[in-house]
Amino acid sequence: MWLALLALGFVWGSSFILMKMALFDTAGEPLFSALDVALGRIAIAGLAMAPLAWKHRTHLTRRNLPWLLLVGGLGNMLPAYFFTTAQTLIPSSVAGMLNALTPMFTLLVGVLLFRSKAQALQVAGIAVGLIGAAVLAFQPGMGEGLGYDALGSAARVLAATACYGVSVNVIRHKLHAMPAAGVAGLALGLMGLPAAAFGLTGDLPALALAHPDGLRGLLAVVVLAVVGTGMALVAFNRIIQRTNALFASTVTYIIPLFATMWGWLDQEPLTLWHLLGGAVVLAGVWLVNRGGREASEKAL
Repeated sequence: MWLALLALGFVWGSSFILMKMALFDTAGEPLFSALDVALGRIAIAGLAMAPLAWKHRTHLTRRNLPWLLLVGGLGNMLPAYFFTTAQTLIPSSVAGMLNALTPMFTLLVGVLLFRSKAQALQVAGIAVGLIGAAVLAFQPGMGEGLGYDALGSAARVLAATACYGVSVNVIRHKLHAMPAAGVAGLALGLMGLPAAAFGLTGDLPALALAHPDGLRGLLAVVVLAVVGTGMALVAFNRIIQRTNALFASTVTYIIPLFATMWGWLDQEPLTLWHLLGGAVVLAGVWLVNRGGREASEKAL
């Protein structure tokens, strides 16, 4: 199971460099627009997950539909757009590090909207994680120098992790009776239809054929959609089912390592402050998970 978790960390950690390959050509010039990449990713993922959606179609009831739309929108569509727009200005490695804040926002949303209980250690973890995010955002190396646009891009990544936090809590509290594969397939399927209508009929197909690096960028979108979105979600849900959410959350520590590795190999600006901020973020995640583990042990 550890090997599966490592593979999942590699896949999700590599998604940030794949987004960069879709956004920019080999000369570093803009290729596909952020909106086209996001819509293309969700459209292709929705098509890839169509067999799962069909298999679990009986769960598409009037009661489940609003929650599935919420999971599809906040767990997939909006984060896809937030990440692609953010990576037009900040390094992919920094986006990967900031993505590690997802467990903290999951806890925060659970406390604020779903009346979940938080331990003191978890509250401390949230504070430490946000300090790490501030270290990552407020220092040179964020895209084209330090400015409001770069800071706004970092804020978009934080917004994406907050969306993930809402989505995870909706699945946990509102869709817990549904099979994990059914939630993933139906949520992506519902978002894939409108994404295909707007994304695959826009500039992306034509530009993929006309630009010298178009097919390279399109391949990055396809891999990102099929492997990084569809298959990875199913694998993550299966890891949770066979072990527990605490073990599965360990992937949070692995993703930034691979994202940073790919960014370094692609000669992205990587400073000591980046590494320090990433380490502080992971320390906050560790505190949140540690607090959750202690709470579980006390409940036994």
